[in-house]
Amino acid sequence: MANVHPVKGTVIENEFASPEEKDAYKAVEIEMRPTNGDTADGPEEELEEYQIVRKQLKFTVDNQPSWPVSFLLGFQQYIIMFGPTFAIPVILAPSLCIQDNIFAKGQLLNTMFVLCGISTLLQIFFGTRLPIIQSGSYVYFAVAAGILKDKCTGNYQQTLDNGTVENITYDPNWHDHMAELQGNLMVGSVIQLILGGFGLVGLLLKVIGPLTITVLISLIGLTLADVAADSASTNWGISIAMVVLVALFSEYLKNIPVPVPVLKLKPRVSCKIAWPKLFSTLSIIISIIILWVICAILTAVGVFVKDQHGYTGGLLSKLKDASWFYFPYPGQFGTPRVSIGGFVGMFAGVIAGIIESIGDYYACAKLSGAPPPPKYALNRGILMEGVGCFLTGLCGPGIGVTSYSENIGAIGLTKVGSRRVICCSAILMIFIGVIGKFGVFFASLPEPIIGGMYLVMFGMIAAVGISNLQFVDLTSSRNIFVLGVSLYLGLVIPNWSVKNADKIDTGSKEFDQLLVVVLQSGMIIGGGLACFLDNTIPGTDDERGMTSYKLATKGAKDVPLQKEIYRVPGTQWLISKVPFLSKLPFVED
Repeated sequence: MANVHPVKGTVIENEFASPEEKDAYKAVEIEMRPTNGDTADGPEEELEEYQIVRKQLKFTVDNQPSWPVSFLLGFQQYIIMFGPTFAIPVILAPSLCIQDNIFAKGQLLNTMFVLCGISTLLQIFFGTRLPIIQSGSYVYFAVAAGILKDKCTGNYQQTLDNGTVENITYDPNWHDHMAELQGNLMVGSVIQLILGGFGLVGLLLKVIGPLTITVLISLIGLTLADVAADSASTNWGISIAMVVLVALFSEYLKNIPVPVPVLKLKPRVSCKIAWPKLFSTLSIIISIIILWVICAILTAVGVFVKDQHGYTGGLLSKLKDASWFYFPYPGQFGTPRVSIGGFVGMFAGVIAGIIESIGDYYACAKLSGAPPPPKYALNRGILMEGVGCFLTGLCGPGIGVTSYSENIGAIGLTKVGSRRVICCSAILMIFIGVIGKFGVFFASLPEPIIGGMYLVMFGMIAAVGISNLQFVDLTSSRNIFVLGVSLYLGLVIPNWSVKNADKIDTGSKEFDQLLVVVLQSGMIIGGGLACFLDNTIPGTDDERGMTSYKLATKGAKDVPLQKEIYRVPGTQWLISKVPFLSKLPFVED
């Protein structure tokens, strides 16, 4: 089965595509085919890159696999984001004084998954329209730690129904601490709503070039090296085995077809054998299943014991104790509160999230076979992230959402960049978020397997950033200086500030919170420095790569494929009824 690229009639192999989809692509291709003998409008070099990327993908951003296939692939994306999302209540618990309160941590986990699913759907349908998952951002943990500093006393008591007072190991009033996080996040999210709603995000494109994008995206992967190392070091053997299996299935065996029985209902019921290249598409899930089974066997024979990483025992008792349903709702942890210091910290966190997301948008577009996102799509993306952060502040757990880099790396590995797949993943987030027993089951995924996934995908993200250097003149000493200094300081300064946060003392608690957040964010330090140096050190547009990069962003707006991918459904009809809406900075041209 083959699909036809709507620009230049490029054939894209896709064994799951339907005949109707094939005919639709052919019709679009015929309609868009130039009649004057020239190529389609748009920058030739960038379209060639789209052509190459889209030919390599199993499903591009605008492909729609069948629902069963979409849910299967969406489940794979869910598995990837589960570990870090599950870690949110674990990391946040000490600051909230609930590290021994399993029920409280369960509430945070369920709430986080439901809100991530809702935010992802908002981003796909009304935001950038890219296949990008929204999840809790680790940049907000430093903010939370600063807001909740010294909240825990360590001595807690509660009164039982019979009047007896007993000592407990967690704060029974932890809802008060959460309410402060929620209120400050809600106020901080207004910054994103303003920047996206008034089109101020799009203005950043005038000063952000390929050097800045390279540093931003690369640092997303490089600064997560400690996270990957911590997870992988729990059992290096299993983690390296995960890397080997993913490499085996996604690269070495990617062209090997696998026989799969397919049930056909029309024109009559029949069973046929299809030969999809499943090793590449399901490389992560297959690797996880193999290693999970191995861990279960090693647990059964006594190699892995309780409290040892890789141990899979005790799952049945955990499922029995877990509640069936939990439905998050606004104000479930009390009335949100705002503090000056908390808002200052959240402001820095929001700015870091915006810078991080801009890099993610470009990386996701490139890996999913989409043109570079236009300004209005960037504005909509940050606007919807603001809505998502406001909702997580309203319902809890007080940690803002942002674009999730790990799932972008998974697109590069699996060659699956379909929006429908990510929609299915978001539905699974919401569904599993309200069913506690499912969450407990998947939470038993051994930490070393998660660490192995990190080793592969964080490297993929860094490599995507480096690939933007194709636009830049690397023989220029100017560019080498900008790249080297900004990239290195983006690693060194956050590393120092994490180890020496107690040395940051200006006499103002609020300003200290701001400095800690800024100095611990490699994206802010490295990306901001790269942007400053690239725009102040003399250099020609050709030398900086701005000529070809501006063509890739500005010229691409005339490509029909771009308008089709980034258009919000129903927008044209709405504009025809209310013409002034076309003037809004987050509405397509």
